[in-house]
Amino acid sequence: MAIIRFTNCQLCDEGKIGCKDLYICTTKGQIVGAVKKVDEVIDLHGLILTPGLIDIQINGCYGFDFSEYSSEEEYTKGYNKCMKELVKTGTTSICPTVIRFTDDVCMHVLPLLKAEEKKDRTESLGSHCEGPIISTIKKGCHDENYFCRPKTKEDLYSAFGCEENLNYIKIITAAPELDGVNSLIPEITGRNIIFSIGHTMATYEQCLEAINRGATMITHIFDAMPQPHHRNPGPIGLEGLADERLCPYFGLISDGVHIHPTYINIIYNANKDRCCLVTDAQNTIGLPDGEYPWEGRYLVKKGRSLKVKGTDTIAGSVTDQAQCMRNLMKWTNTSLAEAVKCVTNHPARSVHVDDHKGFLKEGYDADLCVIDKDGNVKQVYKMGNIVYSSGSI
Repeated sequence: MAIIRFTNCQLCDEGKIGCKDLYICTTKGQIVGAVKKVDEVIDLHGLILTPGLIDIQINGCYGFDFSEYSSEEEYTKGYNKCMKELVKTGTTSICPTVIRFTDDVCMHVLPLLKAEEKKDRTESLGSHCEGPIISTIKKGCHDENYFCRPKTKEDLYSAFGCEENLNYIKIITAAPELDGVNSLIPEITGRNIIFSIGHTMATYEQCLEAINRGATMITHIFDAMPQPHHRNPGPIGLEGLADERLCPYFGLISDGVHIHPTYINIIYNANKDRCCLVTDAQNTIGLPDGEYPWEGRYLVKKGRSLKVKGTDTIAGSVTDQAQCMRNLMKWTNTSLAEAVKCVTNHPARSVHVDDHKGFLKEGYDADLCVIDKDGNVKQVYKMGNIVYSSGSI
């Protein structure tokens, strides 16, 4: 076994930062306990070591759209290429997000996006199906031609192609107010799939019923849902539940475009321990400003903004997770240690992979980020293998 000891570093995990060495086994790809004999010592010169970042909502990156399928060969080639680029940003695990549910996407893409360990690139934890059971009123940039309204288990299986395809899904975003949806939540969660409330017109009471039936998450909070009113708090009001055990995790896009920084501060402080920073990135992240074809339309990327051409409809984000984390620190005045939880510990717990990812614990995957005190990514390790370095540290 090849053992590496990281020394002269600060370990950042579970809201704490402290000076301590970390040991990993590159053969197993795991964090291990301290040993006397090691094969390599890496001096991090005071830099900070965190778990690898986890993004539970991302639609594509570096020119590749997770919902676009032409052939298995082309899809696999583009998918592998973009995942090798994405890992350089510090994001080591994702839930690749699908928004178009054609027959090809259901029968070919969902199986290709199954959870699978990777040692040289970002890995999938299983897909995030943002649809097709969502509201036409709060559809955002989604094409309602792909929407459906399942009322039975058989309808649910059909919505994703077949029953077997549910094995490849980690999250389903759905609107609980739609007829029959709440009754399907136990069927979904019973398969270890997260039911996330999103793209919805649901009232607070309808959302609370969904929570009581097993929903545990809100998709990109504030976006594509009713805004809170002092007599009708809507989905967002769930983060104020007195019983913290019922409070759902929530995806938060802290790019400064989707949500005003003041509201980011408000919702973060409402329920810090359920906050998961997501990018909701499109395939244009990592590409220069310009116009890009998308679903028979064009997306216009300009700085931090991405919109459907000729409209004010936001089409996703172009901000990576590390930048979202730095934005959270700036706009909420929270510490680096607390912000790191929102891209590691919390998302790991939210999708039930906290038994092997998202923490600096013995036996956990050696997916690691080396960052400076400002949250800038300097190095990335995937299953113990270095996959990115910004240069000398």
